[in-house]
Amino acid sequence: MVFSSTTEPSTSHSVDANDPHTLTAPLEIQSVLRNVQRQRSLLHVHVPNSVTAMISTVLDVNAEQNLLIFDISADSATNKRVQTASRILVEASLDKIHVRFSCGQVSPCDFEGKPALCAPLPQALSYLQRRDFYRINTPITNPVLCKVPVQENNRAKVVTLPLGDISGGGIGVYDDNQLPDISMGALYNNCEINLPDVGVITVTLRIQHASTQELPSGKTRVRLGCSFVRPSGPTLNMVQRYVGKLERELIAKRRGFG
Repeated sequence: MVFSSTTEPSTSHSVDANDPHTLTAPLEIQSVLRNVQRQRSLLHVHVPNSVTAMISTVLDVNAEQNLLIFDISADSATNKRVQTASRILVEASLDKIHVRFSCGQVSPCDFEGKPALCAPLPQALSYLQRRDFYRINTPITNPVLCKVPVQENNRAKVVTLPLGDISGGGIGVYDDNQLPDISMGALYNNCEINLPDVGVITVTLRIQHASTQELPSGKTRVRLGCSFVRPSGPTLNMVQRYVGKLERELIAKRRGFG
């Protein structure tokens, strides 16, 4: 195996080092990552404050060189955007346990004679046994839509927002100055989300955060992170069924069946 990398040690900002579910011992982190590698669990790689994301798998955990080696994307433009980011956020599911960590800057490398990507091993890793918090991107083409009833100038109307991701804890949506209030804690009741092949759920959403993201075209859009407020058991079951459906589609696509 030949590696080529000039990355610096990573700084993890995506997990809380004081959280009891966070691992900070290098050997424990490496053990989890090697299990992710052995099970060929899908990695969901995100660039913070950007719509850039990719699906990958762990190729190797190299403790001697402090490197996590993972597969490249089939899209060269995505690979370039991932490499220009100062850090990446990575999520995976391991035996129904949510794994989340942050790595420093990504560099190209060779693994067993084939092109790959590498980054410094994470210094902290969240290992949370609650599948309902596992976040997965929703389709970009034919996006899932969330219909939000709002009041504007004392008149009722419905705002339609495309989803960016979903989990049992909530959704990420894109808003182009449509909602009247996007401040943290703002509540929106009776929001309808049509989950393809699963059904329609009705939820109350609380805005948790708002951020501006840059699109590949250079334009920007506002992304809102929203949590579900006291969702019912049937609603959570439908969300988890939809998340499972998306995961199966990603695995099939990764194996060349999609």
